[in-house]
Amino acid sequence: MHKKLLEAALFMSTKPLDLNDLGKIAGINSLGYLKDLLETLKREYEDHGIEIVKTPEGWHMQVRQDLLSKVSHLTPYSDIPEGCKRTLALIVYKEPAKQAELIKIQGNKAYTYIKYLEKRGLVKTEKRGHSKLLSVTREFENYFGHEKSKIKEMMDKQFSGKSTEELQEQMHEPDTPEVEEKPLEKVSAKKKSKSSEKKPPEKTASKRDEKPANPNLEELQL
Repeated sequence: MHKKLLEAALFMSTKPLDLNDLGKIAGINSLGYLKDLLETLKREYEDHGIEIVKTPEGWHMQVRQDLLSKVSHLTPYSDIPEGCKRTLALIVYKEPAKQAELIKIQGNKAYTYIKYLEKRGLVKTEKRGHSKLLSVTREFENYFGHEKSKIKEMMDKQFSGKSTEELQEQMHEPDTPEVEEKPLEKVSAKKKSKSSEKKPPEKTASKRDEKPANPNLEELQL
């Protein structure tokens, strides 16, 4: 039963779980016994499409990297709200990104977007002085279907050479109370409809070929 509980916890969690979390979930007090069970689970998944891995953040279950790009479009997540996509793009571009710098570029709404992305397990924060440093997680790679380094290359093409002022002009949003009070999902739907009106009706074949097939990754194209 202990091993089954550990397996279920790793399957359900959207972020890595440390030994304390796993011990509480499975009701295991012995650290040595817990580690042995995790290592056993890890070996049992060696020939599967899913693997169990240990990272500095903890233990988690993930799709194997060589299969990820072929199945990541099946992710159950809903679309990421427009403002959150902008924040996420900045984080992967500047990683580790300073929260204060994101606020300067996007405005105070970035606080809400960062909390949303943390809740989704796509970014993690680390306290640094009076601000925070933000970086993307393994779940970020799962969602977009590519390794972080490849996605960062895309962001470099979008933002490279732009000054802070130019980024502010491109990505800043007014801090209106009306928008802040709405759930992120509703804001997303409204902005998505507006943004779709502004998109050109056609794209050249060459540009389409440059983009990965994963539809989630196409969302990050700003």
